[in-house]
Amino acid sequence: MSTFKAKILTPEGSVFEGEVSGVKMPGTQGSFEVKTNHAPIVSTLQAGRVTVRSSEGEQNFQISGGMVESASNELTLLAESVELQS
Repeated sequence: MSTFKAKILTPEGSVFEGEVSGVKMPGTQGSFEVKTNHAPIVSTLQAGRVTVRSSEGEQNFQISGGMVESASNELTLLAESVELQS
């Protein structure tokens, strides 16, 4: 399984950092998923669920909205607030 680096950040600091195989998120124009070698993208996000897939399984986060940038197998998601879902 090929992976890339992902970070989920809030104004208070880092919520998640690690190697992932995919990140699914709620774009303002519809949900989408970034995987390894994805084309560069910058997008706004609406409130909703972000699913992070890694070798440890899936983690779900609830975000308040924000933005994401992905390029060169590095993804950075910025959100005002993030909560880990069980």
